[in-house]
Amino acid sequence: MNLERNPGTAATKARVALVVVYTGQWPRWCQLFFDSVGRNPVIDLVLVCSESPPCPLRANVHAVRLTVDELAARFSAATGLKLNSVTGHKLCDFRPFFGLAFEDFLRGYDFWGFCDVDMVFGDLSKLLTPDFLDEVDVFSAHDRQLVGHFTIIRNNERMNRLGFEMEGWQAACLSPSNAMVDEKHFSRAVEKAADIEWVRARPLAAELDTGFCRFGITFGFRGEVAWLDSGEAGLAEVREKQVIYADARRSAEILYVHFMGLKHWWHWLSYRPGGKNPRFSRIGYGGPKMPQALLRFPWRQIWSFEMLMVRSKSRFGGLLRKMLPMAAFLSVRRLILGRSRY
Repeated sequence: MNLERNPGTAATKARVALVVVYTGQWPRWCQLFFDSVGRNPVIDLVLVCSESPPCPLRANVHAVRLTVDELAARFSAATGLKLNSVTGHKLCDFRPFFGLAFEDFLRGYDFWGFCDVDMVFGDLSKLLTPDFLDEVDVFSAHDRQLVGHFTIIRNNERMNRLGFEMEGWQAACLSPSNAMVDEKHFSRAVEKAADIEWVRARPLAAELDTGFCRFGITFGFRGEVAWLDSGEAGLAEVREKQVIYADARRSAEILYVHFMGLKHWWHWLSYRPGGKNPRFSRIGYGGPKMPQALLRFPWRQIWSFEMLMVRSKSRFGGLLRKMLPMAAFLSVRRLILGRSRY
């Protein structure tokens, strides 16, 4: 099966191919992600999906349609495990084996990697320079572990088979729920391999004091910035090809912003896809340039409303979890949300 290359795709490939496997319904904000990929010709995106995204795809996005059964067959062949289906968040557990499962799509690339779709890339060319790629076997935008929202891996036999050195990987992959194999088990395997060059970012606070932050900014479920101990209010803004993070103490260009915890409908009331200045609430893409704006109308009121919704959701969800068996709770949650996590 061949990749569906978009019109205008260059004849030469980038050195790095990021792989995204997606089987759910596409969210309305997915255009933010695909536009940011398109602004980064230093990478290609291999998009393995059951349904095409509802937005135009840039020239460096190469899509392939696979059914759930075809995906399971690829993962079974790569791992030797007997798998019936792999969907939703469980797909992340098989990321260490993407180099084997999608070997036919990754030929010719020096690196493959994985990322999430609830994110917006900044200028990746400032990280993925020829000198950097010549020296690294693994890079992830964190100082302690591999992270699912951005990790790149050298495309060779040693790295593609490293997943088989993970302790307990078979049980973790066969578990019906997500076991964070890509971040926990795979990190430990890389750390134990003395022959592998794992380049790490510095701690987030230190990276933010440099000219270009290589540590991914992740907004949590209450709008906090993960791995930043200060607890300060922060905003991320897209400016052309750059993503800028700012809080009360600093402003820095960043590798990307990952809005993991800010995907509820109330975070997107002011977002309009395709606009010149897409803006939505707490993260503030194209919105206020400094976090102090959160103290003024209407941002303070919007933030208060969001926090009320977060607290209400948490309390309602906790009550349902106590009242219902787990299977019934998951069914109700899917009904309310209208879709699975991915």
